[in-house]
Amino acid sequence: MPEPVLRLEKLRKSFGALLVTDDLTLDVMPRELHAVIGPNGAGKTTLINQISGLIAPDSGSILFNGHDITGMPVDARARLGLARS
Repeated sequence: MPEPVLRLEKLRKSFGALLVTDDLTLDVMPRELHAVIGPNGAGKTTLINQISGLIAPDSGSILFNGHDITGMPVDARARLGLARS
């Protein structure tokens, strides 16, 4: 079985007492499409910002093509082909 293109492992992010992502784990396999849906304030933008590097998760890891990019800055992630618009 192929490795995931994107793997989120136990991502956690809070803003004060507000827990936005709580041990979120997700594998995106090659050629898969995923949608992030939910009401306003559900954490969709926070999740995308964590993946793209605009904000850092409090804990957990983000792997892109098998490489840990959790602490990598936005521009370095963009050079790997991972960016948001």
